[in-house]
Amino acid sequence: MTMTDVLPAGEVRRLPVKRTRIQDDLVADYLSTVVKAGQRTIQIGAGDLGAICLKRGAHHQIVATMGAIEALQAACDRRGIPTDALSGGLAARMVPGTPALDLAIIGSETGFPAMAANWRHVSGHLRENGLLVLLGADHGACARLADALGQDPSWRLEDRIGGEAAVFRKTGQVSDETALAGLAKVGDPSRRPRGVRYGLVRRLVDRLLTKRRQIG
Repeated sequence: MTMTDVLPAGEVRRLPVKRTRIQDDLVADYLSTVVKAGQRTIQIGAGDLGAICLKRGAHHQIVATMGAIEALQAACDRRGIPTDALSGGLAARMVPGTPALDLAIIGSETGFPAMAANWRHVSGHLRENGLLVLLGADHGACARLADALGQDPSWRLEDRIGGEAAVFRKTGQVSDETALAGLAKVGDPSRRPRGVRYGLVRRLVDRLLTKRRQIG
């Protein structure tokens, strides 16, 4: 197996899913409602949310280290989720002639250099009306990207999830030049990103939802 090969299918007994952070459960629930069978999805950074995309029948690509790819494979194996539609590598791999991406996920711990290196490919290959899920949109590299998207008419803030994640919808054409130019404006390390901030009412709603899930 190479890092860009399709990973083998895993067939083990299904185990209950229990994540450390309730926010990740909320994002997982969201993905379960928007991802459809046959779609193409991609994640930048480590994490097991890609398992939801695979479970829904999507063709999923993970851009991360080999350790993170193997961790996602193992998470799918534990839950009995086939991974024949999973591929991975250190960089976004867009094969000419393949359908556009339907959804992209960028992890909250993804550094700005890694995100910027892949953003041109992700933004350009995401279909119009496709979705971008930013985990940790209130801090770090994802907050910087959220700032850039907030100034770009080709993107619209669609939703907020769990007090940290933000969903943007691609509403127009995006070129490589405009995608990179937007990042350049917000990439200054001395500039503190604003990101997607949550108002008091939204925070209270998310807190109530979190408590209900913990009780349930």
